[in-house]
Amino acid sequence: HVHIFSDENYDATVDFYQMIFNGEITNVNNHEGKTKLTFITYDDHDHRVVVIKQPGWGSKPNRPVGLSHIAFAYSSLGELIFIYKTLKAAGHPPPHWTVNHGNSTSFYYRDPDGNEVETMLDNFSALDTQDYKRFYQFTEEFGEMSEGNFDPDKMVALYEAGTPDSVLMDREKVREMIREGTL
Repeated sequence: HVHIFSDENYDATVDFYQMIFNGEITNVNNHEGKTKLTFITYDDHDHRVVVIKQPGWGSKPNRPVGLSHIAFAYSSLGELIFIYKTLKAAGHPPPHWTVNHGNSTSFYYRDPDGNEVETMLDNFSALDTQDYKRFYQFTEEFGEMSEGNFDPDKMVALYEAGTPDSVLMDREKVREMIREGTL
């Protein structure tokens, strides 16, 4: 699980993570009248994320040293698209980067406090993903990572039109569709 400090954007941050996980709040606790903790889960565990309000802490600096991003894996492309559509419908900014890394398909967001959050889907089994990263990703044949950058709305349209997940998760096919302008 992860604990996230917030202050000025506390309510929006709670809403954001509840949407990212299609989760439920299991508890809200005002701790000693100083901090407020909201516990969010998406499975049988009591919590996976806790958003902690720290009054008076302000906002996160633009270039903090420390954690780069947190990533959460989903089990299907449909789930990634559901989260994308849910956040979009709620008025959250779109992901600032959507990419097929080869080994995964990823949507990168910023939460209301500016923390980077990756929602991702492994495109292969765990062992195949390890081999892909070890022996193929970042090679000359793989190409530039940016060649896998796709338009999320075009991804949704292709998915909803019935394009198979196996096509939308295949980096080489994604690169081809990007060159053609269909993705």
